[in-house]
Amino acid sequence: MLAYLVVFAVSAAARIAVPVEFMYGESIVLDLTRRVARGEPLYPAPDHLPLAVTAYTPLYYLVVGGLQRLFGDGYIPGRAVSLLSAIGASLVIVYSVRRAGGRWFGGLLAGGLFLTQNMTVLLWGPLHRVDLLALFLALGGLALAAGGRVQWAALPLLLAVFTKQTYLIAPVAVCLALYPDWRAALRFAGLFGAGLAGAILAAHLLTGGWFLWHTVVANANPFDADNFWAMLSAFVHFNGVPLLAATALFSLPWQPGERLWRLYFLGTLLMIPGFGKVGASSNYWLEMTAALVICIGLLAERLAARPRIRAAITEYGLALLIAGSLLVPIPGYRAAAREAQSLLSAGGVRSQLALAPLVAAERGQVLTDEPALAVAAGQPVAYEFVIFDLLVGQGLWDERPILEAVKARRFGLVILTIPLEAPPEQARWSPALTAALKASYEPAGYQDNYWLYRPTSVGEGGQGDTSPPRESAATRPAP
Repeated sequence: MLAYLVVFAVSAAARIAVPVEFMYGESIVLDLTRRVARGEPLYPAPDHLPLAVTAYTPLYYLVVGGLQRLFGDGYIPGRAVSLLSAIGASLVIVYSVRRAGGRWFGGLLAGGLFLTQNMTVLLWGPLHRVDLLALFLALGGLALAAGGRVQWAALPLLLAVFTKQTYLIAPVAVCLALYPDWRAALRFAGLFGAGLAGAILAAHLLTGGWFLWHTVVANANPFDADNFWAMLSAFVHFNGVPLLAATALFSLPWQPGERLWRLYFLGTLLMIPGFGKVGASSNYWLEMTAALVICIGLLAERLAARPRIRAAITEYGLALLIAGSLLVPIPGYRAAAREAQSLLSAGGVRSQLALAPLVAAERGQVLTDEPALAVAAGQPVAYEFVIFDLLVGQGLWDERPILEAVKARRFGLVILTIPLEAPPEQARWSPALTAALKASYEPAGYQDNYWLYRPTSVGEGGQGDTSPPRESAATRPAP
């Protein structure tokens, strides 16, 4: 575990300052925090360019946008917030297990497993994404509730939901853990519910009704069975053994200090069906990772305190399961160490850095299916094709704004990872948008693994309009 922590530290140090994204979505979040830093709307109406969905509730964007005003632009402020949140979450886990079990070693075991056991925190900790801040706040609220400060716990739990809207399991677990004291449960539920309703109403009014469209309608991706089975297979591979160890805690009688954490663990298992959501990734494991390592730490405390206790597992059996869970990701940690040694020479990193000057030199906007290119050059993300194409397919968004912009040749440069001439089954954009691009743009070369296109001539060789995008005449979708 200590060896893995060294790799974790080296990997985070290597990633945090590199000015390119490592996972799709980092650049989108950076583009949105730049809006905050510039004082622009975070949840605008999706009827004019630029078109990017603000998929999550606002706290992370507001915090990182404020830090960018103070310390400058780039990925570093957001990645630092995520990394500090990961470390903070591990410390909360150590404290919580120590408080419930009475000894430090169970807490240290749980905190170390959280950072190392399945590589999820190693991957997401140094990313410019909202997940670790939400988890840190949720665990902080649970720790307050477990310590008897139930009413105070409502604040960090509210902030967690207003960092990522899916973090609702923790407040439900607090309500259930208060049983049979229904008065206390109702007080907490009323306080949390009133705060949540008030915050949603304020956000709805401040955004002209578009807050819920961005965070609920546009974020409700369809279910995909293939994605579900692929995610479930990966989850079982990395978490099957520690999951067995965590469930062994339930063979022992419940103790007061464990009740909340057991309920939280059971609640996180309800997230497994969410693996099938299009776009779901290993960040869906983060809450389960935290909950199961807490259960493992509590079980270790119980077994160490009374070695002959009648549990479904012995101390030696638990040690073998933990060792086995730490052996599974050895190839992944080896790859992470190699990546940290040669980060700047990696193909995707090199391509983003090489093409950034070309994008920055453009007078008008650039349209690309690789948002990181636009963001690296200081350009806004003109069109987040992944989400909006899903919305088009579900009939939840009218794509006329982007079609009109393409037909008017408002983009001086189009950069694609898959050429327009590729077969339809390989196309990344909707048929209508692909047809509009073919009609209005022509090939302009190939550079650093990207296909370039320029506007076709208009009239007698005149260049297409590359002025900044104007408000679309398309009918506004209903809030």
